[in-house]
Amino acid sequence: MEIEKKLRAAGKKVTPERIRIFEKMSDMHLFESKDLIESFPEIWRASIFRTLKLFSEIGLVRKIYLWNNQEKYEVECCKKHHHEHMKCNDCGDILSFDSHNICDKIFAEAEKQGFRVAEHSVNIIGTCQQCRS
Repeated sequence: MEIEKKLRAAGKKVTPERIRIFEKMSDMHLFESKDLIESFPEIWRASIFRTLKLFSEIGLVRKIYLWNNQEKYEVECCKKHHHEHMKCNDCGDILSFDSHNICDKIFAEAEKQGFRVAEHSVNIIGTCQQCRS
């Protein structure tokens, strides 16, 4: 299991609580800490925040800042390709799209200017096909 390998490689304990939280996160596309708090009322809020921080530090999840500085997370470790997001102004749906070509250009431009990218995101706002119909 990917989570167990990542935790052990980082020198962290593999606990049933961490595995349960990771499995829940894996079922969601984008989520907030409150989604996990609501899903696990028996787990202390502080434990969920610490677990999210740990998972982010070891590369299991990626923190994303969407519109209006809204903080969300997504499982990062098991995806084959990095992707970005589009949000529909009408219905609020958030769609993902493959961003391989865009990422290549971002990193090439950063390298050209001697800049080291720590994190990036591309967020597009518009109207989805269903709402335009």
